[in-house]
Amino acid sequence: MADCLHQIDLCPDCDGLRTVRLNLLPGVSSIKLAGDSSAISYQGAAKVYIGPAPGPCPNTAKAADGG
Repeated sequence: MADCLHQIDLCPDCDGLRTVRLNLLPGVSSIKLAGDSSAISYQGAAKVYIGPAPGPCPNTAKAADGG
């Protein structure tokens, strides 16, 4: 079992390729996702990977600074 995954997608700001490392969160036995009006629950062993949320696009920041 992999201890990390790499997510690849396109940046919505510049259409460039982004990659994010997602690390395995060990020992997860249940998951609950709660929204404003509902919740979804899952009971049992699960593979959950967690990583940082994408930050501002460095390419559009350079363009705004004239670089």
